[in-house]
Amino acid sequence: MKRDFYPIDSSALAYPLMRTKRAQSNFRFSVQMKSKVDPVALGQSLADVLNRYPVLKTTVKPAFFWHVLRKNDAPFVVKEDGRPPLTPFLKEDTNGYPFRLAYCGNEIVFEVFHAATDGNVGALFISDLLTRYAEIKDGAAETSLPERELVFEDAFLRYGEKKPFRDVSLKKYNGESVFAIGKTGRRRPYPELLSVEIPLAELKAAAKEHGATITEYVAACYVIAVLEGQPLPLKKSVCLFVPIDLRKYFPSRTMQNFVCFERIYLEKGEKDLSFSHVLSVVRKEFASKVTKESMKDHVDDVYRCFTLPVVKYSPLFVKYPFFKLVKTVLNKVRQTAILSNVGAIPLSESAERYVKNVKFFLNIGKNAPMNLAIATCNGICNVDVTNGMESRDIPERFFRLLTTQGKK
Repeated sequence: MKRDFYPIDSSALAYPLMRTKRAQSNFRFSVQMKSKVDPVALGQSLADVLNRYPVLKTTVKPAFFWHVLRKNDAPFVVKEDGRPPLTPFLKEDTNGYPFRLAYCGNEIVFEVFHAATDGNVGALFISDLLTRYAEIKDGAAETSLPERELVFEDAFLRYGEKKPFRDVSLKKYNGESVFAIGKTGRRRPYPELLSVEIPLAELKAAAKEHGATITEYVAACYVIAVLEGQPLPLKKSVCLFVPIDLRKYFPSRTMQNFVCFERIYLEKGEKDLSFSHVLSVVRKEFASKVTKESMKDHVDDVYRCFTLPVVKYSPLFVKYPFFKLVKTVLNKVRQTAILSNVGAIPLSESAERYVKNVKFFLNIGKNAPMNLAIATCNGICNVDVTNGMESRDIPERFFRLLTTQGKK
């Protein structure tokens, strides 16, 4: 018997509690097509693909203890894009679904509420959507989409192990007060989306020249761009908040969230901002923190925190003011920016004939008004910045470093 609702996974239970009229934890795929988008074909593609991802065929609803994902049979909404990017969803644009699908000229916009799933599953969905779109445009009545074998599973509960609460490092998750972008400077009313396209082979070669991965290389460039002109030694640490796909460490096929966040620091007191030094620090941070043992600790911590009876069985009307109180008490800047690499967006041969590029953008917040993401498509590595500041100084320095550093 099919269920009418599903629990939100443990790592995403806080997202609905943190949602406001001005802020919502969304991420975005922007697809550049080679010709004008056919809205009829796009709508049919959504209808054909959505049943493969029941986590998205839902609506987020409050229950007694937590929000849940309730089955949604409302009509789909696919309309011309008229909304600012990465702003909270409106019912008229989504009909209650935890995503927004729109089009504008040659662009397809797919934005997702993080309470439903993560960017890795979002990449699979957009890949399937684009394949089905191409099939429809080619006149194919049947689809040849691969079977994903995705399941509804709270992988944190499956792989987490109970440990004493005293062993959960709350300080690690609370972090320290770090360097903040935009403490001064004017904000935009809505974020702007900036991007640089670099041939994957070129960026990979530049990173390899320094013995680094692409993610490490991009992180070092961003840290330097942020800190240009800052007095030394640094008075505050710089912290990049990096999502890690846990499916690389645990054999889960979950279609729900299964990521953890690791903090990559350039510590306060630092006196050397040369590229080679900053990159060496970033590499050491990744090497020491992104390990199987560390990922297991993250999973165990999430399991323990969200299965505590006082947390698990507190009514939702108690959780709302509690989360607000915690946010007020712990009000500080915990990360300078978020950096997410969603990897390669897999495209079928049929989709490649219609798709020029796919970019990936993160939402921003009050304390982190400039986040960055990486996505690769058709041999092009897209480094994408969501900028909430009126100034473009940091993104321009960052893009300049990315496109010149490896050629020096």
